[in-house]
Amino acid sequence: MENILITPKNEKQLNLLKLLLEEMKIQYTFERNETELINRELDKKINEARQEKKEGELLTVDPKKIWESI
Repeated sequence: MENILITPKNEKQLNLLKLLLEEMKIQYTFERNETELINRELDKKINEARQEKKEGELLTVDPKKIWESI
């Protein structure tokens, strides 16, 4: 038997697929895409840091003078 990997674009598509599979009595399992979650969190942190830099709130630390920079 073959496996099919389906990646819905949104929650609505996911719900429709679940309903279809249940209606057809097809066994299925779900796996979370952890890298997608990590990428979203990383993107959020990067955007927050960029915003802080624009507002002049970003704390920069010189690695050669760590204690003086803090």
